[in-house]
Amino acid sequence: MTIECAFFGSLGKNAEPKTSASGKRYLRLSVRVGDGDAAQWLSVLAFDPEAIEVADKLVQGARVYVEGKLELSEWTGSNGVKRQGLNVLSWHCRLPHIGRNRPRKKPSQEQAPARKEDERTMDDLNDTIPF
Repeated sequence: MTIECAFFGSLGKNAEPKTSASGKRYLRLSVRVGDGDAAQWLSVLAFDPEAIEVADKLVQGARVYVEGKLELSEWTGSNGVKRQGLNVLSWHCRLPHIGRNRPRKKPSQEQAPARKEDERTMDDLNDTIPF
């Protein structure tokens, strides 16, 4: 059973660029979602070309936004114990442009354009109310 999902999370380690047997490039990500005891770890395979291009910025601790298909997988560990985990096949993976991931604006050497006479500003809204 698969479920479509979208979430924000933090990378547990740097993104691992990989190539499938058919030659398709993808990233392997380990993403922590939630806080404290309620936190879950998800294994994400990201096939998003834009994410693959910025793989060097997908480093441990970075916040990511992911969309994809979530599935529960089951396997037997090396010690013979059955284990379960959450996997996501992602078609959309981005660094969110909020907080510390926001791109820095370059200082503009141009001055602000002059105000036109017909433009209104916040100062225009501070007039007295007639009632």
